Amino acid sequence: MNKIEKKPRKYFSEEFKIDEWEELEVELKRLVEKKINSELELEEFMKEYSELGNILSETMGKKYIAMTCNANEPKYSEEFNKFYAEIVSKTEPYFFNIKKKVVESEYFDMLDKEKYTHLKKLLKNDIELFREENIPLFIKEQELSNKYGEYFSQLTVEFDGKKQTLTQMSKYYKEPNREIREKAWRKVSEKLKESRDKFEELFDELKKIRIEIAKNAGFDNYRDYMHKAKGRFSYSVDDIFEFYDSVKATILPLLKKLHKEKAEKLNLEKLRPWDTSVDVDGKILKPFKTADELVEKSIKVLRNIDEEFGDKLELMKNSKLLDLDNREGKAPGGYNYPLNETGAAFIFMNSIGLHSDVTTLLHESGHAMHSFATANIEIGEYANAPSEIAELASMSMELITLDYLNEYYDNIEDIKKAKKEQLERTLDILPWVMIIDKFQQWIYTEPNHSADERDAYFDSLMQEYATDVDWSNLEIYRKIVWLRQLHIFEVPFYYIEYSISQLGAIAIYKNYKENREETIKNYKEFLKLGYSKDMKTVYETAGIKFDFSKEYIGELAEFIKNELEEI
Repeated sequence: MNKIEKKPRKYFSEEFKIDEWEELEVELKRLVEKKINSELELEEFMKEYSELGNILSETMGKKYIAMTCNANEPKYSEEFNKFYAEIVSKTEPYFFNIKKKVVESEYFDMLDKEKYTHLKKLLKNDIELFREENIPLFIKEQELSNKYGEYFSQLTVEFDGKKQTLTQMSKYYKEPNREIREKAWRKVSEKLKESRDKFEELFDELKKIRIEIAKNAGFDNYRDYMHKAKGRFSYSVDDIFEFYDSVKATILPLLKKLHKEKAEKLNLEKLRPWDTSVDVDGKILKPFKTADELVEKSIKVLRNIDEEFGDKLELMKNSKLLDLDNREGKAPGGYNYPLNETGAAFIFMNSIGLHSDVTTLLHESGHAMHSFATANIEIGEYANAPSEIAELASMSMELITLDYLNEYYDNIEDIKKAKKEQLERTLDILPWVMIIDKFQQWIYTEPNHSADERDAYFDSLMQEYATDVDWSNLEIYRKIVWLRQLHIFEVPFYYIEYSISQLGAIAIYKNYKENREETIKNYKEFLKLGYSKDMKTVYETAGIKFDFSKEYIGELAEFIKNELEEI
């Protein structure tokens, strides 16, 4: 049985572990004090501290994986929080001095400019943001954000004669019987309303800490701090506001039309929230019965795109780097966690047997292929791509695999149905992302608000970006929908990237329909770059534009509209 083999270490012994601070501190001090006498030695130094960073990130990653797979067992979150507080946070001043040492080295400007100019920008950005007084705040923020998954994993309802998680309840939104799906929707919404104060209080604690972090770093607000912390060199806050307007002008009219057509097919005057996921033909797609079956079918799909992609997912399966089933006590959501030292990745998700699970696994597989493609990049800053690039890899994989849905379905009508659902989803996500990002912009630029005012503002955004869904007499639930968006709690401002990447993914899919071989070649080339080039260059390598204009978004929306009409 083939399994993933960990990459051999070049600078540290295989016995070296970082569970004890004393041993790690010795190595960090050695790096800070190390003499660098040439360009070659500087390059080796950067690779050496990057390897140490990989050892650290993978050790933390394994603890994070254990915590999310067992969110109902406090010992795992305690272990993760302890490691973050007693090991990871203590490394920050040392890595700051190491990066400063690189940038200030007399040999840095002698290095290959084409290769290292971007690195200098990244390092200088990290150096400018570092504040030692923020380290304990980051520890507290991490501990609090972990509580979100812990709280959410414990939310269950009694339905259909059994106790079910809120994630498991989502399958009833596909139920042809409208009475059942409405009952399920109300049950979940009521449970969220019951838990509202607990989540709101948690968020207020997080908000307070984040505002303090930003002030310590010399920023007027946390929004501007995060824009810089995320290294958004290729676009400004004003560009994001242009993006909001472009989506409102080009995507909302198309979605309203699609929702109106769906309501007519369901013999409804308007869709209600529990009607948006149901299939007009009343049939629920069942692409697999078990997680093992989902994996085997997905391996075949990936091999149709590129033999190497399918082989990599099979290696992950053989190496037990997949946890796919939903269960009580498991954290919500899904992720691909790069294991930088091993040169692989771990996929986590909550499958319940729906087509959306197929999409999730293919999405996370796109991330995993990115992790494999960058495994041999020796400069840490280049191996870890920002989300606008990382999500381009995953969202593109969702779309370029659409021609191979026959691996999950025998019936041509089911294939058409699944493809239509996925293409509509590429548009559906855009206004939702605008709502979440605009909501966070307001939260952190108008920080002196109450929980009630926060909910009211979210409700106003739901109405501003409404897609013709009737929420009358449900406003009490509409205003707290945001509580289900884990990104707001756990990874603030990590969301607009989904829309940026979605546009890129649509463009890649459009290219794929026109020239399959060239598109896959470009896709693999951009994966290999990691973040060794600026964002716009990476997008150009993928064969697409980096553009928020109404004209460009309208062009891509028209392509999706035509694809839907051809099904």
